[in-house]
Amino acid sequence: IDVGVLVVGAGPAGLAAAVRLGQLLAERPDLRERLGDVPVAVLEKGSAPGAHLLSGAVVNPRALRQLFPGMHTEDMPFRGRVVREGLYYLTSGRAIRVPAPPTMWNHGNYVASLSELGRWLAERAEELGVAVVPETAAHKLLVSGGRVVGVRTGDRGRGRGGEELPNFEPGSDMTARVTILAEGTQGHLTGIALHRFGLASRPQVWALGVKEVWEVPRPLNRVMHTMGWPLRGARKYREFGGSFIYPLGETMVAIGMVVGLDHRDATVSVHDLLQELKSHPFVRRILEGGKRVEWGAKTIPEGGFLALPDRFHFPGGMIAGDGAGLVNVPALKGIHYA
Repeated sequence: IDVGVLVVGAGPAGLAAAVRLGQLLAERPDLRERLGDVPVAVLEKGSAPGAHLLSGAVVNPRALRQLFPGMHTEDMPFRGRVVREGLYYLTSGRAIRVPAPPTMWNHGNYVASLSELGRWLAERAEELGVAVVPETAAHKLLVSGGRVVGVRTGDRGRGRGGEELPNFEPGSDMTARVTILAEGTQGHLTGIALHRFGLASRPQVWALGVKEVWEVPRPLNRVMHTMGWPLRGARKYREFGGSFIYPLGETMVAIGMVVGLDHRDATVSVHDLLQELKSHPFVRRILEGGKRVEWGAKTIPEGGFLALPDRFHFPGGMIAGDGAGLVNVPALKGIHYA
């Protein structure tokens, strides 16, 4: 299957790339024609765009305003504007409000569901003629003559033991002039590209974020972050992280715990720490009377500026978003960079 530009991953980075390519090709119909019947295609391993997206999320809208000039912020898929916020230091029984550093100020930002944002971006991309291909995982990076020429997709319809089921379909080779890897964190093709083309000379640092979405009887009127308990502060543990509690409209709340994975106690479970956090009186009264409706987890690149690859591009392609480590940890922001 031959396409013009192939994007691997329908997250914010991949879909924004597809949208921008669609906009540019609309201005260059001659180039669009040269790229063939499918000028831009996006591969997504999930059942639909947004199915594998998980984040807090408080979004800086500036990148979306640049991507869609003239569009009103009210027409973007946000749940609400941040009007109040607070940073709290927790002990086992108390919550002490502390001044937030300027990097964490969210005035003018918006609360969003990242999966909703992904679905919305996919719709905008398809309006521009982008082909979005769901339920298709990129399995192998195709390299010819020292240049990436596309990917091989994974087989469909295999059982747990690898046996072929009645609905078996073998993978396909998808070739492209340019391949954009937007797989998110620790994507295996991204890792191969970083190593094969010598793009990264410094290691990345990882954290794990565990998130739950709750339906609650009382609306939350502010964006909140916490630090301290239940993490142990002693230097010998090296436990670094905190929690976020975001309102998702009048009846929903997102709560999550993020912990750096370079801690020294191998028995630490971020999933268990989130359950412990929910027992704190400060957090419990927010959730009291509600019910959990969703949960999930994802890794986060936390190395920051010093862990960025030396180059984002390689012969025949480039890396975008979390795969390149584009997260500003002091600001807790990565979506608009993606």
